Amino acid sequence: VGKNKTLILLTTVWCVAVPVSVKACPDLGSYYPDSDEEWDSVEQALGPLLSQCSDSSEYFALLGTAQLRGSDLGRALETLELALLLDPKNGAALVDYAEVLFQQGQLLAALEINQQLLSREDLPAGLKDPLRDRQRRWRSFANQTGFEASILGGYDDNLNSAPMARELALTLSGESVLLQVSPEFRPASGAYLNLALGGINSVVRPEIATRFSGQVRGRFSENSEHDLVQASTRFVLAETADETRWNAELGFDHLIYGTDSLFSSADLRASYLLAGGEVCRVYPRVAIQYQVYHGQRWLSGLESKLGLGLECDVSAQGLMNRVAVEASGLHNKELKSGRLGGDRQGWQFNVAWQRQLGMGVALLQYTFTRMEDEEGYSPLFSEGVVRDEHRDSLYFQYRRPAPILGSNAQILANIYYHSQRNTIDLFQTRGTSAEIGISWAF
Repeated sequence: VGKNKTLILLTTVWCVAVPVSVKACPDLGSYYPDSDEEWDSVEQALGPLLSQCSDSSEYFALLGTAQLRGSDLGRALETLELALLLDPKNGAALVDYAEVLFQQGQLLAALEINQQLLSREDLPAGLKDPLRDRQRRWRSFANQTGFEASILGGYDDNLNSAPMARELALTLSGESVLLQVSPEFRPASGAYLNLALGGINSVVRPEIATRFSGQVRGRFSENSEHDLVQASTRFVLAETADETRWNAELGFDHLIYGTDSLFSSADLRASYLLAGGEVCRVYPRVAIQYQVYHGQRWLSGLESKLGLGLECDVSAQGLMNRVAVEASGLHNKELKSGRLGGDRQGWQFNVAWQRQLGMGVALLQYTFTRMEDEEGYSPLFSEGVVRDEHRDSLYFQYRRPAPILGSNAQILANIYYHSQRNTIDLFQTRGTSAEIGISWAF
């Protein structure tokens, strides 16, 4: 409905067949349009009849169809619910009600109503095939698999995430000594190529929805020593509902730097909808990550995170803005005793803003993280000063369709900046990268 002219006309005939229970309401047969172009005037023509037809299921079914044709899904949903409240067996209202639910993303509810229609004995013969086609089409959305590939070119002023200091102050035998940082350990800048390939499978069931995804991403520059290859996979389990109350996620990551394995992790995350409304939602979130540094096993740890997040959808200047804020406590426990600095604890604050910008969508995200060691890091640095780290990061992304390159092509632009301050110069770093390219979904 709304996209299939034959289905609209057949349901219209069905609706005419529903007897009008209120005598004061006029015969509505003349209000049914002869062509799709006339639907725009139906709602206006039906408006003055509201007081006369306030208890006519046929009236609200016809009005709801006109609103659906005008893509006013919110009002169409309310109007069709009134029609079904007056007559739960109104077939025309049920057909359009299922369509509205589908367009609003309530797939399972739409499938259930459509199946109920197909099982009705009074279903007009010419309507059964269109409804069956719709059922098959909708079912295909319950199990979807897709892939995405991207290629971006960019520039990074610190490809190797090296410290900014050119000199390091060490304490040797009680004396302060300045050592020059070798050029090979200073920030290396340069252009790079970013390639990515990923896939995702989503399955929606009556109670549970699952999503399995994987991606391989590589960053390649003229200096292969600083190349990065990352592989990641995610499995998400969530409640199937109009507003998902809970979800859990299991993920694995592996990072190769140059030609050596650098880092691997396994993490488990969960969130729960504590309070929700039309505008904002509150989510407690918990995460735990097992971290392994392959070349330096003593750095490995188990990091836990507990936080509270707020997400709001705010309309401004006719456009929807999504704003998210989250504050979390962090704790990183050493896996083997003797790790420099011991256990670490801290906190994190994150804010993100997303909105439509021109023909595309813009995302801006800022994150602040503070981590402090439990013990002095090493007597070589300021006679065993405790490592206290502050990290700011800012990320901006803009993506917009690029139909000239294909129906599922998008232009991507990313800018990333980070600055890390530390009581030990060795861990003070800063970097900026910018990239632009194309992604294709298939």
